[in-house]
Amino acid sequence: MKEKIALLIFFVFLLVSFPLCAGEELMTKLFFDKWLFNTTQPLERQIERLADTYADLQLAVQALREQLTTEIKVSIGEHTAFIDGRALKLETAPTINNGRTMVPVRFIGEALGASFLWEEKTRKVSYIYQDMLIEIFIDQRQAFVNRQPIVLDTAPFIIDGRTLVPLRFVSEQLGATVVWDEVTRTVTITG
Repeated sequence: MKEKIALLIFFVFLLVSFPLCAGEELMTKLFFDKWLFNTTQPLERQIERLADTYADLQLAVQALREQLTTEIKVSIGEHTAFIDGRALKLETAPTINNGRTMVPVRFIGEALGASFLWEEKTRKVSYIYQDMLIEIFIDQRQAFVNRQPIVLDTAPFIIDGRTLVPLRFVSEQLGATVVWDEVTRTVTITG
């Protein structure tokens, strides 16, 4: 039994003293903290540099977005619209209803970069653009922007199977400016 205890003590001594024999430090809290700091410090500096680079890229993208604009022109009763000078055929011509210019639902949303959804059951049109959600209902003046209610001057409607929505409301909610030319009955949207 004494031999077993002596052998056990010998192995424990070897295990404890082996790192010292090999020139290694014992794993102490101080040693571990130093090792951890030396290992993670370069990674933390890399993360900080990447965060700075990401912030710079976000600023550059924002500056580019501000420089890029889209110009859309539509004329009342005309089946041709112009996006950045290129002609586009509209299935339904813009019209005026209750003093408001009404345009095809898909055309105006997509021209300004928004995604478009149609729900037949609720007869709801949704535009999704960045962090914005616009919900408009056919034949209803109540609309929602990011779930907040807004009353429209005129309700969207369907004519010949095509949905028309208030151009100014949709355009301005998507961040565009709208200019009306009474002489030519043309609307210019810049966004």
